[in-house]
Amino acid sequence: MNASEIRIMETHEIAFPFVKESYSGPMDGVVVDDADTWRPGTRREWSSGGDAYYQDVEEWWAADGHGKMVLQVVGRFKPGKYPERTFYLRSFIDPTGRQFGKDKLRVISSAAFKRMLKGYRHEYMIDGDLHPNGGSTQ
Repeated sequence: MNASEIRIMETHEIAFPFVKESYSGPMDGVVVDDADTWRPGTRREWSSGGDAYYQDVEEWWAADGHGKMVLQVVGRFKPGKYPERTFYLRSFIDPTGRQFGKDKLRVISSAAFKRMLKGYRHEYMIDGDLHPNGGSTQ
């Protein structure tokens, strides 16, 4: 996909890793205490082997499930001699189907936006299965 293929008002749903966490605070208009929630991204895990200097310790990034990152293109702009920019809105859909995210306009270069459309940028594990960076998780 080249920058000219990024269409205004187009919505993209990208598979995205989520981790399960405990949360206390406001959620969907209600204050919750110690509720299980989903956070977009991964967490760092490591093996228990190795020595005091953490040599021979394996580490990896892990997730508990897949949801989606939803990107809606609002506009594109090429400011003179500078790279084209893409303006967009971002939200998430967790593995249970709950949609959330700030209604905040974001902007990045169109080249960076195209990389974001490829998926989560780092490899990670879910239940022992490796999911490569930038690849599809479905």
